[in-house]
Amino acid sequence: MDLTNAIVPKTSIGGITIGENVSQVQARLPSKYKTHSGPNSLTINDGFITAYHGVDGIISAISCNAVFKGNYENKLWPGMTVADVLKLSKTQMAWSGFVQIDQISGIGLSLPEEYDDFDSLTDHFDLDFVFTELWVYDF
Repeated sequence: MDLTNAIVPKTSIGGITIGENVSQVQARLPSKYKTHSGPNSLTINDGFITAYHGVDGIISAISCNAVFKGNYENKLWPGMTVADVLKLSKTQMAWSGFVQIDQISGIGLSLPEEYDDFDSLTDHFDLDFVFTELWVYDF
């Protein structure tokens, strides 16, 4: 398995899929990827992609950092600025710790914990603020 640049809301990042067992992902990854297994996550190349799972090993959410070069429909990617988000989307809302755009569910940019809600992105963030993580989730 070589990781791809694909991002699919509610489904996958890089070919790693929600609902898949983390041990299956580990078995398919070539040795060129450095992994770290935590009690509830598998981190690939220091956060390039992280798969979050329960005690049963089933992946429930996936994140990627700005090193990941994929994007979702040229609208969302890790490493976006607030200016990018405002330029490329019609609506933005805070939802469960993420910036969700244009009512697209199952994908979002991670908000810092202290700013988990907003009326407008520019209430708390400068235009050059960078969202370092993108998440795909099914909740």
